[in-house]
Amino acid sequence: MIHVALVDDEAIVRDTVAFLLEATDDLLLTGSFASAEEARQKLARLRPDVALIDIGLPDESGLSLIQTLRPRLPHTEFLVLTVFDDDRHILEAIQAGASGYLVKRDLPEHLLTAIRTVHQGGSWMSAGVARRALELFRRQLAPAAGLQELTPREQEILQLLAQGLSNAEIAEQLHLSVETVRTHIRHIYRKLQARNRAEAVSRLLQNPPNG
Repeated sequence: MIHVALVDDEAIVRDTVAFLLEATDDLLLTGSFASAEEARQKLARLRPDVALIDIGLPDESGLSLIQTLRPRLPHTEFLVLTVFDDDRHILEAIQAGASGYLVKRDLPEHLLTAIRTVHQGGSWMSAGVARRALELFRRQLAPAAGLQELTPREQEILQLLAQGLSNAEIAEQLHLSVETVRTHIRHIYRKLQARNRAEAVSRLLQNPPNG
């Protein structure tokens, strides 16, 4: 039997989850709470196998609650239950230690599968959320990969851009023509997926070279 706890301030969500779990033989709802404070007080005693946590709780972010509870409940898998499917919330949920991310519109169709999947040690996301998460990590990895593709001359020019030098000043310092510097900068933008000087410098600052 998989013991499940729910933290969500919406009565209709709590009722829906209870109804869906009651129709199964292997899932049991052992606790249902409307606030983070109530959940924090009682979940440590219940020690559920899976905890469904809403992000938008009235007294505290559900992601903050997960971060607080994880050290106290090392054998509990946390499944985020939310209306949000934007990049920021998806990334923050993964960083908080959630094993799954279930958007509430998918609740009736995917809840039971999501609970069983995370309980078995897997990770669960709806197809749309998984695609967004994959694209998010691709975008985060792209700048670092792009920096590695820069030639030594391009790296040198990017460092000078970060120091605030103009194209003409860079050309003078490196004994190049201004047009050659512009060509190198266009290559830098392409490799770093940057639209302008500020974005290119930002990529460098976010992923400084080793040493």
